[in-house]
Amino acid sequence: MAALRKSQTETITVPASTHARLQEIAREEARPVGEIVTDLVERYEDAQFWRAYTEALERLRKDPVAWQEYQDELRLFDGAIGDGLKDEEPYFTPEELEEIRAELAATAQSG
Repeated sequence: MAALRKSQTETITVPASTHARLQEIAREEARPVGEIVTDLVERYEDAQFWRAYTEALERLRKDPVAWQEYQDELRLFDGAIGDGLKDEEPYFTPEELEEIRAELAATAQSG
């Protein structure tokens, strides 16, 4: 049986005002400060990804030939929507879909 590993932690230095705000958020959400910091880092990485994506798309738009090729490629994938599954039974029941939508809405409101 493998030994359980302890989660490694590190200490970081932040301004006192940032630390106080982190503690306030942790109290409000009843979560450890470390989880809040982890979430913030993940959100930061997501934002960086989408910023880079947007910048790359803007560069692509500035090149008319490349932009047209991109648009043509997108149109090819539009044809994939007709994947032959229209007569298949739905994977989720209407009740399950409603539950999924409710969970997504709750997640979107908390994020």
